[in-house]
Amino acid sequence: MTACINLNGMKPAVLAELRRRVGRRARITVLGDQWALSSRTGVQQVFPDVEALVGALVGRRLVDRSASPEDCGAEHKRILEDMTHHGAPPTDAVALVRALLISADTM
Repeated sequence: MTACINLNGMKPAVLAELRRRVGRRARITVLGDQWALSSRTGVQQVFPDVEALVGALVGRRLVDRSASPEDCGAEHKRILEDMTHHGAPPTDAVALVRALLISADTM
């Protein structure tokens, strides 16, 4: 998914949306193709892709989700599948982050 985000030029928008959802609980940065999560105490963890980062955010309860998995049905799966097919129109960052969060929360 990180490659698709990069290919569609969505990294700044996805980063901004993830930061908005995390708020002051932690800091998210991008290091090349990797994503870094820093706690308020300064502990930093680097993730190889956005899915791993989102999994950590959900697992640590650092994010606010605007909808529960039950509210979205299969919509989040369609968004993620569309992003991975070359030539599919890019979705907006808010919808993509929401889909990633729901996907991580249902695993």
